[in-house]
Amino acid sequence: MNRSEHDNNPEETTKTSSKRGFFYYFDIFYRVSKALIIFFIVTLLVGGSLGAGAAIGYFASLVHSSEIPKYEEMEAQVDEFVLKSTMYYAGGEVISDVRSDLIRTPVNLDNISPTVVDAIVATEDEYFFEHNGIVPKAVARALVQDLTNSSSSSGGSTLTQQLIKQQLVGNEVSHSRKANEILLAMRLENFMSKEDILQAYLNISPFGRNNKGQNIAGVQEAAQGIFGVAAADLSLPQAAFIAGLPQSPIVYSPYTQTGELKEDQSVGLERKNEVLFRMYREGYITEKEYNETVNYDLSQDFIPKANDEENSRSYVYDLAIEESRDLLIQHFAKADDLTLKDLDEDADLYNQYFEQADSALINGGYKVYTTIDRDLHNAVEQVVKEQASSLGSERSYTWKDDENVSHTDKMPIQVSGSVIDNATGKVLAFIGGRDYKDSNYNRAFDSERSPGSIIKPLATYGPALDTGLITPATIIPDTDVSITLPTGKVYEPTNAIRTTNRWMTAREALTVSQNIPTIKIYNELVKQVNPVTYMTKMGIGEDVIPAEDYAANPATAIGGVSGGAAPVDLISAFSTIANNGTHVDPYVIEKIENSSGDVIYQHEQAKTQVWSPQTNFLLLDILRDVHTEGTAKGTISQLNFNSDWISKTGTSGTSDKVNDIWYVGSTPNITFGTWIGYDNQVVSIEDEFGQSPSLRNRNFWAKVVNQMYAVRPELLGAGKQFQQPSNIVQRSVLTQTGMLPGTVNLPNGGGTHSISGDTFTEYFNTAHLPKPTGYDFALGATDAELSKFWNAVETSDSKDDQESESSDDAEEPSPPSNKEETPENDENESKPTDDSSNNNNSSSNKNSDKETENDEKEKKPDEEETKPPDLPEEKPEDKDPEEEPPKDNDNEEKTDEEVQKPESDSGNNE
Repeated sequence: MNRSEHDNNPEETTKTSSKRGFFYYFDIFYRVSKALIIFFIVTLLVGGSLGAGAAIGYFASLVHSSEIPKYEEMEAQVDEFVLKSTMYYAGGEVISDVRSDLIRTPVNLDNISPTVVDAIVATEDEYFFEHNGIVPKAVARALVQDLTNSSSSSGGSTLTQQLIKQQLVGNEVSHSRKANEILLAMRLENFMSKEDILQAYLNISPFGRNNKGQNIAGVQEAAQGIFGVAAADLSLPQAAFIAGLPQSPIVYSPYTQTGELKEDQSVGLERKNEVLFRMYREGYITEKEYNETVNYDLSQDFIPKANDEENSRSYVYDLAIEESRDLLIQHFAKADDLTLKDLDEDADLYNQYFEQADSALINGGYKVYTTIDRDLHNAVEQVVKEQASSLGSERSYTWKDDENVSHTDKMPIQVSGSVIDNATGKVLAFIGGRDYKDSNYNRAFDSERSPGSIIKPLATYGPALDTGLITPATIIPDTDVSITLPTGKVYEPTNAIRTTNRWMTAREALTVSQNIPTIKIYNELVKQVNPVTYMTKMGIGEDVIPAEDYAANPATAIGGVSGGAAPVDLISAFSTIANNGTHVDPYVIEKIENSSGDVIYQHEQAKTQVWSPQTNFLLLDILRDVHTEGTAKGTISQLNFNSDWISKTGTSGTSDKVNDIWYVGSTPNITFGTWIGYDNQVVSIEDEFGQSPSLRNRNFWAKVVNQMYAVRPELLGAGKQFQQPSNIVQRSVLTQTGMLPGTVNLPNGGGTHSISGDTFTEYFNTAHLPKPTGYDFALGATDAELSKFWNAVETSDSKDDQESESSDDAEEPSPPSNKEETPENDENESKPTDDSSNNNNSSSNKNSDKETENDEKEKKPDEEETKPPDLPEEKPEDKDPEEEPPKDNDNEEKTDEEVQKPESDSGNNE
C-alpha cells in the first residue's frame, strides 16, 4: 500500500494502532509481574531454606556436645528432688551437707485438687495438654525478644520445660542451656504422660515460705503450710493463690523468713486475682465464680506463725551458707549483665536472685570450699566452751515497753574474735559467740562495735609516721588541752586516770595508750591528710566510720566514733601492720564448684599497700613494747612458745560504763584478736573475780593461743621474726627533745640557745631523719609551755655554770625527762592479778603472773580514751574500787568508751 492509500483511510489506521498499544503494554506488565512474583517466591523459598538451615545448624551446634540421656536416667532425675550440696573445711574435711530447709511432701496427682491443676495450667501453660513439650510460637517470640534486647519478656517455657530446667539443666542463662532444655522437653514428652509430668511439676516447684519461715516445695506443703489443709481440700481462692506462687515464691509468699505474716500481702493477693482471670478466660470457672472469688478476703485463711524446732547448725555452717549464697547471687546477676548496685536499688530484683541462689545452693549439687581450718577452729571453740564463764557474769537490765510496763531481762557476757592469715587474708578460725545453741548471731562477722584504742595505731600513729609528722622519738606533752570544734564546742580530752603533765615520746604514748598525746598528734595530722584514706585501704570504709568523723571529731583518734567495725574487719585492719604495711581483704570462701565439677567461683586476692615498709616497721616496733612495757604487760609471757609478737589493747564505752574490751596480737604469720562485751550496750562490763575486764580478756586470749599452738604450731609462726626493711637506721637523739643537739633561735629577739645533754637511741626512717632541735620541737605544746621549757633549760644551764664545782646536783629542768618511770606505763588493770587460780600453765607462767601483778602495783593504766566533747567530766577517782594499786586496763578502757560517741552525741553509747 502506498502513502496515498494510507492517507485515504485514517479511521482504520487509528483503530489498529490503538488496539496494538493496549495489548502491547498489558503483555509487558503481565510478563514483568509474573517474573517478579516468581522471583519473590523463589527468594522466599531459598531464603527460608537458608534461614531454616542456619537456625537448625545453630541449634545443632548448641546441643551437639550434649549427651542425650536415656529415658530411665531422665525419669530418675526428674523424680530426684534434691542434688546434695556440700561444704568443706580448708583441709578437705566435710563441714556438712547443705541442709535443705526446703520442706517437701510428695503426693499423687489423685490427691491434688483438680482446681489447682486447672489454675496451674491456665496460668503457666495454657496449651499444656496440646503441645509436645514446647510451643513454637512462644519460643520464637522469646527468641525475638532476646535478639532485640527487649526489656519485656512474655516467656516461652512450658510446664515440661520448667520441669527440665529445675531438674536437669539448671538456671544458667545461655542459648546452649535453652537449646538443651527444648530438646529434652520434647524427649520427655515422648516417654512420660501429661499426668506424670504435671504430678512431678506440682511436687517439685517451690512455693515460697510456710508459717514457720521454712522454704517449701510441692503443692502439699504449700497447702498445709499456708492454709492448714491438704492439697486435695483447697478451695478455689486458695488454689488460685498457690498456683500464682511459682513465678516468684518469696515475693508472693504471705510469710517472712521467721514465719510472721507480712504486713503488706497485696502483691501475692493481686497475683491470685491474675490467676483467677486466666482461669475465667480459659473457661475453667464462670464469670460468677470469678467475681465472687476476686472479692473474697483470702488473708483470713492464712494460718498464724508456728515455731521451727530445728537447731542443729553451727557458726561455721551458717557463715559458709551466707557467704556462698552471696557469691552465687553475684554470679547469677553477672550472667544477666546486672551489678550489685542494680540489686541494691531494686528489692524485688534482689529477692529474685536471692531466691535463685538459695535454691541453687540447696538443691544444685554445689561444692563449697572454705578457708576455715577445722582443727584450729575446734581448738578455739573448745577454749570458749571451757572459759566463757570466766569472762564475766550474767547481767540483768530493766526496760519499759510502749505501754510503760517494766520488764527485766538477763544477758550473758559474749565473746567473739577471729584468726587471720596475714599474707593471704584467709579467716582460719573465728568465735561467733559463747554458745550457738543460746544465740546463733555471729558477732565476729555481723556485730558492729566501737574499736576503742585499737584504732590508735591505725588512724593516728601509722599515718603520722608515714607523713613524717612524727618519729617514734617525737615529744608530745601529756598536758591539758582544749580544742575548738567546727561546731564551736570546746573539746577537752582526758586520760583514763589522770593527766601526768609529763612530756613523753610518741613511742611511749602509744605503748601506754595515753589519750591526750594521741589526740594532739591527730589534731595536727588532720591538717595534712584525712585518715579516712588510710582506714579505707585497711578495709574500714566510710560505711563503718563516716568520713566526717575523721575531720570533725578529734575523739576519733581514740575510738570515739559514731560507727563501729565487725571484729573480723578490725582484726584484719590490724593485720596490715604484721604484713609489712600491706592489707589483704579477709575472706572465707576459697572456691565453689557446680554439680559438673566446674569452678564457678575462685577467690582472687585483693592487696593494698597502706603505707611504706619503713613506716610499718617503726609502728610494729612500738607495738612490740605494748606487751613488754605497756598496757598488755605480762600477757605474752603466758604463752607456751616464743615468737615476735606485736599487740594492742582497746576499750570503749561511756563515762559510767564499759561496753567493749579488745585485745589483738600478731606474729609474722597470723593475727588473732578477741572481743568481750554484752549484746545490749546498756549493760556494763565490770570488775569481777579480782580482775579487770581487760585482764580477763587477755588471759582468755592467751589460753586460746596456747590451745591453737598445741594443734597447729606451724600456723602460728613460732620462732619467726618481723624483718627490718632497708632505709631504717638508728640515731641518738636528745632525751629532752627527741631531736638532735643544736642551736635554737628563741622568739621575740630572745637570742639563741645551744641545747645538748643526755641521749637515747631510736629507730628512724631515712626519709624522715631527726633534725636539730627547734624551738617548737614538742608537738601540740602551747606557746606558754614552750616558753616555760626553754626558760627552765636556760636557768638550768646558768646554774650549771655557776655551780659547776659545787657538790650539789643541778636543778632538773621542767618538764621531767620523758624517760621517767610513770604510773601510766601500765595498762589500767584495776586489781593485781591472781592468775594462780585461773592459769593452767607451767611454773614459768606462774612467774609471769607474779610479774604482771607487780607491774600493776607499780603503774597505772593508760590505755583508753577520753570523753567526747559534750560528755560530763571524767568519773571521779572515788569510783575506782582500788587506788593503790590504781586500775590498769579497766580504767583505760572505760575512758575509751567515754569517747565512743562523736562530739554531737550525748555520750550515751546505747
